[in-house]
This record gives sequence, structure tokens and C-alpha cells, in this order.
Amino acid sequence: MWRKFYDYLNQDNNGAGFARLTISTLFVLAIWQLLTMTVVENRMLLVPPLDVFAAFGREIDSGAMWKNAVATVTAVGTSFPVAVAIGVLTGLVLASNRVVSLMVGPLLSALNSVPIIALAPLFIAWLGLGLTSKFVLVLLVAVFPVIVTTEAGLRAADKNLIEAARSFNATSLQIFTTVTFPYALPFIVSGVRVAWARALVGIVVAEFFGSFAGFGFAVMAAGQTFDTATLLTYVIVLGAMGLVGSMVFQSLETRLAPWRNA
Repeated sequence: MWRKFYDYLNQDNNGAGFARLTISTLFVLAIWQLLTMTVVENRMLLVPPLDVFAAFGREIDSGAMWKNAVATVTAVGTSFPVAVAIGVLTGLVLASNRVVSLMVGPLLSALNSVPIIALAPLFIAWLGLGLTSKFVLVLLVAVFPVIVTTEAGLRAADKNLIEAARSFNATSLQIFTTVTFPYALPFIVSGVRVAWARALVGIVVAEFFGSFAGFGFAVMAAGQTFDTATLLTYVIVLGAMGLVGSMVFQSLETRLAPWRNA
């Protein structure tokens, strides 16, 4: 029986994926509850899961959850697609032109090493409170993984396939659309998944310093009042956003590049 259940969990389908997620969630909740009962007694440091669920209900009833969700989703929803588009186009240019790559690549590497998050107060001083500063900050933290993986994926295209396409007199555009870009798609989607996680971190930090609404603002406000249950509520919601986004992009990769799982 257990062997069959293990084999079922090892399958690559939606039902098995949901079962794995459910088991993992229940395991984490059990460990969490055990910690609050035996190790961490100070409720300012950690509260039981039921307290977090109660805080979640209060935030929904008061309307605060929806207000903060609109602020965060609006900022990420407008900035993240732009970051992906810029990242893919920049990676394409770098992969197609060696001179440009040699000139611009080191500069991009240096910018990627700069702690953009630490500069959040400076961006807010330049751009003010509101959507603009959050847009720019999320864009800057999310764009670099897409650039790197796009360039790497395009450069990693199978040279034998490219030569085979050329032997059939395929044009450069045909080679790009039928060989190079499809080969790079899994790389690009992996970069997008990393960028999504970085975008959520970026929006939270931006809302720490320059917002009057949003999940980051709610986390900061709850931390200042030592409302651990509310703080963990928004942290869990952010984690759920990250998980859902990662699952969506993984599903997108499977649809766009089915040969990867063949």
C-alpha cells in the first residue's frame, strides 16, 4: 500500500502534485504547532497556526487584506511583465552580437552585484512615494535573472541543429524561430521564475519605505506593534504568491517546451 502511494507521489501529474503539496503543508503546520507548544513559548516570537488563521480572517473582514493586495498586485503586475520583456530583448541582443556582449556584459554584471534593495530609500527620495518608485525598484531587481538566462539559453542552442537548418537553406529568422529560441525557452522560463521571487522581495522592501498600503507596509506595521500573527499572515500570503507564480511558470515551460519532459 505504502509502495503504491509512494509511486503515485512520484508521478508527474496534477493530482500527484496536489498530494505532494498537501503533505508538505500538513508537515510544516505540524512542526510549527509543535514548536509553539514545546520550544517557543513567547507569543511575540511565534504564534500557533490557528492564531494566524484568525488574524487572516480579521484582515479580510476589515478590508485591509484587499486594500494591501490591490497595492502590491498593481505594482508587481505592471512592473514584472516589463522586466521580463526588457530582460528577454536585452539577452537577445547580447547573444546575437559578441562585441555588444563584451562591452555591455561587464557593466550589467556590475549592476547586478549592486544591492538594489539597499538603495530603496534613495529611489523613493528621487521618485517619491507611490507606484513609480515601486515600479522602478521591482524592475531593477527582476530584470537581471531574465537577461542572464536568456543570453545563456540562446548561446547554448545545439550547433548541430543550427547547421542542419542552414543546410536546408533556412534563413536567420527561420533558424531563430524554429531552433534557437525554442531551445532557449526553458532557460528563459527558469530566469522568469527566479525573477518572480526577486520581484516579490523587491516590492516588499519598496513598501517598507515608500508606501501607505501593500503587503510590505502591512508586514512593517505589524512588526512595529509586535503583532506576530498578522505579520505571519502577510508573510504566508507572499509565500503563496511565490509558490503559485513558480507553479504557473513551470506549467508554462511544460507547454512551451514539451520535449524537456519527454
